[in-house]
Amino acid sequence: MILFGGLLLVAGVVLAVVGGGDVAGGWLLPGGLIAGGLGVLVAGVVARVRRRIAPVRAVARAHRTATGPEANPLRRARAVPGMLGATWRGRNPALPRYQLLLWGLALVYLVSPVDVLPEFLPLLGITDDIGVGAWLLTSVYAESGNYLAQRADHPDES
Repeated sequence: MILFGGLLLVAGVVLAVVGGGDVAGGWLLPGGLIAGGLGVLVAGVVARVRRRIAPVRAVARAHRTATGPEANPLRRARAVPGMLGATWRGRNPALPRYQLLLWGLALVYLVSPVDVLPEFLPLLGITDDIGVGAWLLTSVYAESGNYLAQRADHPDES
């Protein structure tokens, strides 16, 4: 749809530039092609964006309707030290110890001056840090929710 709209738009512009007002119908045909192409292009972009946003909306809806201790972001944040300690001592079988190592490496990468993409590259230099930081935060957030749910299911193992 985006491609078709772009082709109509380009055809209208080319027809307007090459033919000017000398084509049959004057400026009506190029103007119609440009307007139609722009409309189809915008509709295609809106459809693609809506398709991409649908999973994000579903996750947000599920998070809003969730109940229990794992639904509260502050409780998840407070549970992180306990989760890390339980995992290190081997009392959290749902989270392997190597995950702690990966989180530690990600944290060291974020604070170290050595980067895959140097910071002086405009807009590109920070993308690797953003990616690693996003992975770290989402991973810790998800695992803390799992830890809280496990503690709620088995309170005697805390």
